[in-house]
Amino acid sequence: MDSDEVNISQEKKNKLTATQLARIERQRLRARALRDSRPLLRNEDKPAPVPTLGCGGGFLPEETHELNAVVAPCAPLVHPGHQPHCLHCGRPFPQSFLYDNFDYSICDECRDTEGEHALMTRTEAKNEYLLKDCDLDSREPPLRCLRRRNPHSARFGDMRLYLRAQLQERALQVWGSHAALGEERARREGARAAGAGRRAVRRLRALRMDVRSSLYTPQRAAHEHEFGPETHDARADVYSRSCLSCGHTQSYEKM
Repeated sequence: MDSDEVNISQEKKNKLTATQLARIERQRLRARALRDSRPLLRNEDKPAPVPTLGCGGGFLPEETHELNAVVAPCAPLVHPGHQPHCLHCGRPFPQSFLYDNFDYSICDECRDTEGEHALMTRTEAKNEYLLKDCDLDSREPPLRCLRRRNPHSARFGDMRLYLRAQLQERALQVWGSHAALGEERARREGARAAGAGRRAVRRLRALRMDVRSSLYTPQRAAHEHEFGPETHDARADVYSRSCLSCGHTQSYEKM
């Protein structure tokens, strides 16, 4: 490795946080432990070949010689000085589910799977905390998520699960306070209820029109009057004539 590569690697290490360096060191030690746990077999330790017996049909006998499965020991713990401290109990811990997946310093013993440490889908997070896609992905720092296969169909995309505690913190960043979040949630619920009411009124009105359609007379063609002979009122000097079919009377004067 030349000097340029050494400088680049050193710059990358300087940009990493203490938490990230501790995680890298823990993974390196775990990989070394797995490598050291592999057995080294010498020639005299190898099992003798199983003799082939004529048992008919070309099958081997049921008795086989198997090596005892070697279980890898647990990875050595990170130095206590570099271990994160639990936000609840305050004790250091080497690793945990929430710390490894969400970078959230909570040990497994203090994890509350039914409360603030529950996992929520992306849709549930957006509906409950009124967050947008940009709030989850673009706002710094982007929220980490755990990807799982969609249980509804394999054709759908992976399901992204978020930590409730981190969603609550992000909602406070977006809305400012719990009161503002509650007011916005109440406003949206009121608007949603009002919209549902208007849609129900329109459906009811259309249903009434369909049921009572027999009461509405269809539109007829335009009527053309057929006037009879005109009459003259000498006192008012007005002429008039009436339609023979509908009785409409038309009055007029002559010059």
